[in-house]
Amino acid sequence: MTSQRGQVLVFVALVLPIVLLPAAAFAVDAASAAAVHARLEQATWSATESAVQQIDAGALRAGKGVTLDQRFVEAVARDALAAENSNATIERLEVDGLTVTVEAAERVQLPLNFLGAPAVKLRAKATARLTLGYERPSSFLPFSVSTL
Repeated sequence: MTSQRGQVLVFVALVLPIVLLPAAAFAVDAASAAAVHARLEQATWSATESAVQQIDAGALRAGKGVTLDQRFVEAVARDALAAENSNATIERLEVDGLTVTVEAAERVQLPLNFLGAPAVKLRAKATARLTLGYERPSSFLPFSVSTL
């Protein structure tokens, strides 16, 4: 019975550095990356929503219909992304008709460097489409348009 004393101490001394500490380090790195990725997705979505609202007023006034102003779309998307997340950059911005797609990325330093790299590059993509409201007042208004 005396030969088995201290075996639990040896087991804990071996398991702690081999299993538990790396698992805890992985959890911290993964949670940190997930939090930054959630912020990046929100910032990308916000930038896309702001960008898709940039209607080309000159084309609309000229009777060419509703189109997006490419120059303003790019500027607004970059400004909106920088306002939400200063570390993020736009990797790709595409305007296709009334649809805007923004792909953004952010490089993140991992706190414990367990995933094998001191930094990882996170990416997010968002697409928004401008949908048109009414072009002229409807005849189905809920109130009377006549004045007595």
